[in-house]
Amino acid sequence: MMKKLQRIMNSYIRYFNLKDVNLQIILTDDMYSTQKNYGFVDRDAKSLDEATARKNWKYVAACMKYPKSMDEPFYLIFKKPYLERVEECELYRLVFHELTHMCDYKDYARLNHLSSYEELFSNPETVLFQHWSEYHAERRGYAAWLKHRYGIQLKYGTDKIGIMEKETISNIQYYGEHYTNTAEYGSTRQIYFTMHWLARTSIWLQILPYQVAEILSKDPFNYKGIEWIKKLMYLFQKYPNIEQMNPHFMEIAQIIAENMSLSRDQLWEVVS
Repeated sequence: MMKKLQRIMNSYIRYFNLKDVNLQIILTDDMYSTQKNYGFVDRDAKSLDEATARKNWKYVAACMKYPKSMDEPFYLIFKKPYLERVEECELYRLVFHELTHMCDYKDYARLNHLSSYEELFSNPETVLFQHWSEYHAERRGYAAWLKHRYGIQLKYGTDKIGIMEKETISNIQYYGEHYTNTAEYGSTRQIYFTMHWLARTSIWLQILPYQVAEILSKDPFNYKGIEWIKKLMYLFQKYPNIEQMNPHFMEIAQIIAENMSLSRDQLWEVVS
């Protein structure tokens, strides 16, 4: 398994022409216990009892931990039992996703002249960067998943629209369910799932813009609460990389604040 992950990682490094990569891959059966040994401790996790924290980590298949100092490696941690039962396309998604987080954090530190990754905790705006990085990482990860799941069909297949409809509906159902389940996940996780859905939809907008635009014009997207998702999608398309997006992270907060000010009834009130 380690050789397979290394091969996929090398393909990412070559494709994005990365230099001076300093990272370690770690396989584990227990994500919760292992991740605590690397990088910084999530400050939100300190307020959780261990049983709750362990339950939250039960469903995590991979994570990236940034180093305590700039000269230490990043750590990519993967749940070994999960890797052993999934298709190779899912391995590509996970590796590309986590490596993109690594690139984003390095670029953010460079652009904002950070001397330590711990400074990410001292500025509330970095939370907005982390939201964007979830979008960016899942966009690259899902693109890799699609390529290795469907291959040449995405370029030349006669059923490309059928694939788009299948995947788009599946994503809407999965992420829509998690988006609305705020009782379990809360607003932070709501934003997390939204960023993943945005990333996947943005790929299809790039491949089949007119067909996806038609889907987005129908239910469940003609609701007030979905307008903020459309605004985020426009913002991310306007600034497609971190150099362009870096001065605009506060705009994410403004868009999210508009949504959070709506009551649940208002959120799902149909726009006439």
